[in-house]
Amino acid sequence: MKTIKSVTRKSSLWVILIALIFSTDIFCQIPHETAARKFLDHLLRKEVDEMMEMTSNDFRKAVTVEQMEEIAFGLEGQLGRFKSVNRVVFETLDDYEIVILVCEFESMELGARIVFDGNIRVSGFRFVMPPPEKYADPPAYADSNLFTEEELFVDCGDINLPAIFTMPKNHDNVPVIVLVHGSGAHDADETIGPNKIFRDLAWGLASRGVAVLRYEKRTYRNANTLDIENMTVWEETGQDAVYAVQTACMLNGVDAENIYLLGHSLGGVVAPRIVQEEPQIKGIISMAGTPRYFYEIIPGQVEYLLKLRNDTSEASLKELASMKERVESLKNKRSNPDAEYSESFFNMPPSYLADINKHNIGEISAGLPQRILVLHGKRDYQITMDDFDAWEKALAGHHDSSFILYPELNHLFFKGEGDTSGPDEYFVENNVYEQVIIDISEWILQD
Repeated sequence: MKTIKSVTRKSSLWVILIALIFSTDIFCQIPHETAARKFLDHLLRKEVDEMMEMTSNDFRKAVTVEQMEEIAFGLEGQLGRFKSVNRVVFETLDDYEIVILVCEFESMELGARIVFDGNIRVSGFRFVMPPPEKYADPPAYADSNLFTEEELFVDCGDINLPAIFTMPKNHDNVPVIVLVHGSGAHDADETIGPNKIFRDLAWGLASRGVAVLRYEKRTYRNANTLDIENMTVWEETGQDAVYAVQTACMLNGVDAENIYLLGHSLGGVVAPRIVQEEPQIKGIISMAGTPRYFYEIIPGQVEYLLKLRNDTSEASLKELASMKERVESLKNKRSNPDAEYSESFFNMPPSYLADINKHNIGEISAGLPQRILVLHGKRDYQITMDDFDAWEKALAGHHDSSFILYPELNHLFFKGEGDTSGPDEYFVENNVYEQVIIDISEWILQD
């Protein structure tokens, strides 16, 4: 397992001066921070050519100018006006230095994760959830006396992904759930802000007699193993989940005939395809998933965020209208198996969009022999009640499907107030709502 060394520092001139006197590590990091801030400044000014001049040859082979333009010109429409860099986080990974500039935008905080090679050339860049200064405490319903945890690997053929197996104590032949992440680069805990959604699920379920296998998503530290420009949904999320299921079947103490798959968000979308590939899976739990084509949900999310911050600017509304036009264009391609895909959309390359269009998740799910449990938080602004209704319609004729709606929960299944949530809730320490744990465990154990 690769080791990451992290250093977190507030953006303060006084702190910089003190650090220069007492820390050679910080001294070495100053050139990288300077380069990172320069790269971010070019991004905010939409100076894409200048950004590309700072990148390595490998970066330019993997990322096109058009992809960087899509990020630069769509940033303000999605996140609102940039305000400031609130703090800087440094990481070291093998021969690379990583600088995360935690940026405050009008709608939320995000980390600009910029990876530098030995020549201080940008070899990787993406926006990530900002590393928290403190993580949420484990939930009260998780009793560490009732389970054990073992670190292991999921053999994916080309690489081994770090994984964690959580096993109930004093149990044998137990059911096991494999957890599949949402979109983006995630660790094994699906850490978002200070919160650890998959840790909460694993510890809570194991406390109630259900084993859990969770693993690090390939894009978290091994994105270089994917051809990002020609990547599919299956390559990003599906294939490694198949390997994880195969790993779970061989773990000591589990019942290989009681393997379940839990997908959160995008994971809940891809789950039916994973089951097609691994039919020994007994059931699916979709948490905040949707049977709709994944790109269809994006304009609604953006429109909601614009309303949330009262953004009625001409540029933002024009960007939103363009998104809706692109979605309609993608929808029109579904009926043509020979349709060509030449443009990316919301950082999804053409190959990714083509893969989405080839698979009708609602139809696939309706034809599965496995049990299906759909969980949805009514306050979720990313996957909305339209998606929950779409599940009920798609599975109307399914032989064994169940639906649970939680009026007070958001996309991460945290409890909150108000009719709808916002992204700021993700950065407040919280835990997965206990009733979700109870409902999942009872659904599995009652079978």
